[in-house]
Amino acid sequence: MGPTLIKFFSLLAIASTTLASPCPYGEMAERGLLPKSEADKFFAARAKREVAVEAQMEVQMKAKRDAEHASQEQFYKRQLLGGLLSLGGGLLNGALQPFTGQLEKLGVPTPQPVGLAEVPDSDHPFQAPGPTDIRGMCPTLNTMANHGYISRNGITTFAEAANACQITLGFGYDTCVFLSALGLLAGGDLPSGMYSIGGADSRVPNTLGPSLGISKHGFFEVDNSISREDAYFGNQADFRLDRFERLVNITDKYDGQFGNSAFAEERVLLYNEAKNNNPNFDAGVRWLAVTTAERVFIFRALPNGTDETNANYANVAPFYLNETFPHEWFRRSTAYGLADTGADIANLLASSPQVTIPGQNEGIDNFVPLGIDLASVTPTEATCFLASAVFDETPGFLSPALVDNYDLVEAFLNGAVAPFFAPYGCNTTVSKPGPNAGDSTAGVSTDCNDLVNGVYQC
Repeated sequence: MGPTLIKFFSLLAIASTTLASPCPYGEMAERGLLPKSEADKFFAARAKREVAVEAQMEVQMKAKRDAEHASQEQFYKRQLLGGLLSLGGGLLNGALQPFTGQLEKLGVPTPQPVGLAEVPDSDHPFQAPGPTDIRGMCPTLNTMANHGYISRNGITTFAEAANACQITLGFGYDTCVFLSALGLLAGGDLPSGMYSIGGADSRVPNTLGPSLGISKHGFFEVDNSISREDAYFGNQADFRLDRFERLVNITDKYDGQFGNSAFAEERVLLYNEAKNNNPNFDAGVRWLAVTTAERVFIFRALPNGTDETNANYANVAPFYLNETFPHEWFRRSTAYGLADTGADIANLLASSPQVTIPGQNEGIDNFVPLGIDLASVTPTEATCFLASAVFDETPGFLSPALVDNYDLVEAFLNGAVAPFFAPYGCNTTVSKPGPNAGDSTAGVSTDCNDLVNGVYQC
């Protein structure tokens, strides 16, 4: 698809009502029924309106960016005055600032161009993973690796993964930085920014101590995954075709859409299944944030950008079954930010047929609730669930290496994550590790990484 058609789709997405030709005169011009001179005048006038709409949209976007940047600058100053940027970082003019000291080698993500674009491009063909390439439990990260948007060996960095998230999915800078920060803290090497998208791997430095990989249970990988089983029952990194096919069967009730309605039903089904059968089922705040975000991301990221509300099997299945982008697929035309995520999470919770009470099993038939009311969650509160998953619960799930160097973790969170939640009034005070913090269990990877139609080929 050429640049002209891409521009057309972008304009259509933002100004279809302005640029349409409902009048008979316009319809006649488009059908070639007017004299050439008259048709030329009509198309020239419409082109002028297109330029005006583009200019108006740019003015509005610039005003929004200027307001955001002014707010960021004020928050940055407050962080400096409070001594919260001890090792640099912070958000100015829409971009993270470099880190210093022990984190000086930590590269930071940069804002990427937004808008409709075909993915993959010619520089990123699909290649099945080789015998030493590592993959994990996240289909989109595996897909990015299979196309070379992140390292094909499955060892990525904080900056690389966040940039690839923007480039391939069209997600916002804030959302992608947040997700990659979670990955780094889940099982990476903080000073270098490197982490494995699967289990522990010797190619990731152990600057502070063992780097355990993001499939380490309880942090980035939690119970109730769409396509992976709970860690209690086996290898949570392996794709489970039967689990995915059950979701597909649920979507059949909803016009084949992997959308809010299907996931409202599916998430309750998995919640009750784990609550009744998994003695270690952990449904805390981190579980709430990760499992709901995982589901809304599917119907916001995986549809073709030319038809952004169509989260059907043709768009979703290639990511899960073959870990590749669909044919002639386009990323989103507008960036999807943390505020959008919060709104969708709140809607998903409100749409669910049962309130999934956060808590934890202490054996079968012994579920201990946390006392969190999900009956009427606002979009802002839902956005702050994401913040809580990092700032409140991070200490309990870190590796011993990061517990022992928690000053670096705190400096990283203050510099790389807290600024993005400032507009929502979320609590971004970093909790301290408790006496029992520090989990040395390494994450796992799939035993075979060549996935075709949901079946491993090796």
